Amino acid sequence: MSSIDQARKTIKALNSTYKIVHVTELATLGKLSNLREKAEAAVSYYETILKSLRWVRKTMHSGNNNVKEEKKITAIAITSERGLCGAYNSEVFAEIDQLIATLGDQVTINWVVVGEQGHRYLTRLGQNITAYLQFSLENIDLETTTAVTADFVDQINSEEIDALYVIFTKYFNAVHSEAMCEKIYPEIPEESDTLPIEVDYVLDFETEEEQVEQLLLENYLCGLLYSMFRYSVASEYCMRRIAMKQAKDNIQKQLEEAIFNARKRTLQQKTGELLDIISGAQTIRKEDE
Repeated sequence: MSSIDQARKTIKALNSTYKIVHVTELATLGKLSNLREKAEAAVSYYETILKSLRWVRKTMHSGNNNVKEEKKITAIAITSERGLCGAYNSEVFAEIDQLIATLGDQVTINWVVVGEQGHRYLTRLGQNITAYLQFSLENIDLETTTAVTADFVDQINSEEIDALYVIFTKYFNAVHSEAMCEKIYPEIPEESDTLPIEVDYVLDFETEEEQVEQLLLENYLCGLLYSMFRYSVASEYCMRRIAMKQAKDNIQKQLEEAIFNARKRTLQQKTGELLDIISGAQTIRKEDE
């Protein structure tokens, strides 16, 4: 195969790859708005529950004020099933490393993992993985999240969990997301630590105070986890769109370079052929003379 034929083959391959990457970028961008809206709806829900939970803890039920030593730690790590999303997984891995370093060797972290990438990483670290939740974050619904939350609440009630952490990626906009680690149990955010809640009421219940607090806690954790799942998948698509944009720009540069080199080789070939013709003509002319 000549160098020109090889150049044409390279250009064709780059054109095909460019189209695929461009379509992937557009498809990813098209899903971001819907994913963000669902995450924000979940935030509105759990903030409403949170206000009622604060009210119950402050005015109805004093609860256990003793500070309990946190030895039984459960941490949820939310990652992606596949790559091609830039630094999305590596930033979550950095948060995992930070949590392990912060808690030290005095406690054992029981990991609950979402996403194949996180499962592989924690396995390589030799961490204790107690659950691997194999569901699609893109298609996550409240029913699935409620079942996951109920399992955590059961473990909290049976004193199998002293503290619950979540490592996820917060989506801000189409060009910005940030991996973070949040402790969601036993503490709940104070009013100064959260965004202002737009409702001016608390929910009314006619059951026992402890049962009310338990119900509110379960609903709060459910809404919070659902928003974190939604934010994470939105962030994954955000990072994948950025990665696809960078890949597209890189392919564009390679394509322009390949086209330039192909034209250069074609010109060199034609110039060489022309020089051969001129040289041959001059040789024939000398022979005739």
